[in-house]
Amino acid sequence: MTTTEISFSETLGRRVRLGSWEDQKISTYRKIREAINNANWDHAAELADYFTDEANVCFTLYRQWINDLQGFLAGEGVSLEEVEQIDADVVSKLRLPDDSEWNARRHWDRYRQEQRNLLAQLFREEPDLALEALDQMKETWRQTHDRDVDHTYGLMSAIQERFGSQGIVAMFKKLLVPLFAWRYQKFDIDQHPWDEGLETLMLVACEAMRGHLVGPERTGDFELVEEDDRFIVRFDPCGSGGRTIRGDWIEGTPARMEPPYNWGVSQEEASWNHYQKGVCLYCAHCIILMEEMPIDRFGYPVRVVDPPVYPDTDRDADRRQKCQWTMYKDPTSTPEEVYVRVGRTKPTVFGSSHFEADDLPDAGSLGLPGMG
Repeated sequence: MTTTEISFSETLGRRVRLGSWEDQKISTYRKIREAINNANWDHAAELADYFTDEANVCFTLYRQWINDLQGFLAGEGVSLEEVEQIDADVVSKLRLPDDSEWNARRHWDRYRQEQRNLLAQLFREEPDLALEALDQMKETWRQTHDRDVDHTYGLMSAIQERFGSQGIVAMFKKLLVPLFAWRYQKFDIDQHPWDEGLETLMLVACEAMRGHLVGPERTGDFELVEEDDRFIVRFDPCGSGGRTIRGDWIEGTPARMEPPYNWGVSQEEASWNHYQKGVCLYCAHCIILMEEMPIDRFGYPVRVVDPPVYPDTDRDADRRQKCQWTMYKDPTSTPEEVYVRVGRTKPTVFGSSHFEADDLPDAGSLGLPGMG
């Protein structure tokens, strides 16, 4: 077993999981299981504590998104009564597997209680009970995460239904500027050398996908391939947008475009969906956040996104769609076609000093830990 190190990052201002790229693609959940099976109790406890760091980034972000999505509807003239009805209708579809009512903060508290139980079993050096507690903790986080994603998606769909494609663009401007300031402005080559930035970009990509519990078993494991000029990561599916259009294989519920949800996907061809219909509205935020916004500010995308497209019904592992992120070792070598599909032209100069853009908010305004 490769020992995984948890260490403080000066760049991010918080802890991160270090290790080789081969190690990074292994979920923290699976690393905890390995440590328990090898009776490495202290390391298992350290990883179990860090699992919450990964989860908390997602949980905290969704608190902001849900609030901002509700606020966007109200700001566009939807009455508070109707906003409450829209929200209640979305939440009514998010009941738990035991058919109990969904409450995000109550379920997060349950997750934290189960984490404390896991730590207690590790302290007692009880491997069977620890593995059982780990599985329960991970499952409670999955339920929490997935319903937060559904909550955001239902509100996004309501916005598209009322305001169309332009409403989606305006919505994401409100939603994503604080997130860009927190996570992505540091990847400007005028501020930091890319050889340093790329490593950080890769670390937060791996961390995020482990937190989203990617993969068919929803453990947080993914593919990572290094080529001469790029890194490629693939998710089967991503635990957020990919699950939305594929359906929930764990709970046996359908794609969120189908009954009883009936939520929308992109209907008009636009830069934010690579000029194709059927892109999940949640997935569109990756295109805007990682391609459009950094191109407009730095001259290059920080990640190239290839999302799945609805419908995604083929369960064959060799044929089904996987979301893919590509990170170039030299961002200025990103191919011209990447720019074309978001309606941009590749520039001849790079770095923020060559581009005019609105000022960003304080990177700490999002309430997320550290600086990205």
